[in-house]
Amino acid sequence: MRRSSLLRRASVVVASAAAAVLVGAGTASAAPAPGPADAVAELQALAAAHSPAAVEAASALADSLLVPQDILVTLPETFLYPAPTLGCGVGDLPITFTIATAQPGFNLAPFLIQQGELRFQALPLDIAIPSGSDLTVLWINLSTFQVGSAALDDTALGVPTFSKTVETGEGPVLAALFGGTSYLGGGECFVLPTVGIFEA
Repeated sequence: MRRSSLLRRASVVVASAAAAVLVGAGTASAAPAPGPADAVAELQALAAAHSPAAVEAASALADSLLVPQDILVTLPETFLYPAPTLGCGVGDLPITFTIATAQPGFNLAPFLIQQGELRFQALPLDIAIPSGSDLTVLWINLSTFQVGSAALDDTALGVPTFSKTVETGEGPVLAALFGGTSYLGGGECFVLPTVGIFEA
C-alpha cells in the first residue's frame, strides 16, 4: 500500500510540474514553472516519509534528472570538402587547399558564440603570414529562409584570422565559402567555393 501511495503521489507531482510548464509557456505573466531540481526535491521529501528503499530510488532518479543539459562548449564542423586554393601553396606548387569550418552556439570559450549563431573559419594550408582577405560566406537558413552574406574579416592583434561569427538564426543553415587571401611579401590566393550544412 505504501508503495502504491508513493507512486500515486509521485505521479501527481510530475503531472503538476508538467501542467505548470505548459501553462507557463502560454501565459507571459504566469509564475516560473518548477524545474527538475524542484521536482526532485519534492520526490525526495515523499520518499523520506516511506522507506530507505524509496529514498535510494529517489536518489537514482535525481542523478538522472540533474545531469547538465549544456556543457557550454561546441566543436567546429567542417564543410563538405576542402576548397581548392589557387595561387599559393607549399614549396613551388601554386595550389593548395583550404579547410573551412562552422561552429554553432552556445559556446563559451575560447570564442563566445550565442545560440542561433555560427562562427565561420577558413584555414588555408599555407605557411605565410596573412595580411588581408576578402573571403565571404553566403548562407540561407532552411527553416526561416532568411539569407545573408558576411565577410570573414575578424582580426587578432591586427592579423586577419579568416573568421566571422554570424547571426543566422536557429535551424539548419546551408553555407558557401569562397574568396581571396593575401599575405606579407605579396602572395595572393583564391579559394574556390566549398559548401556545407550546419545546425545553428
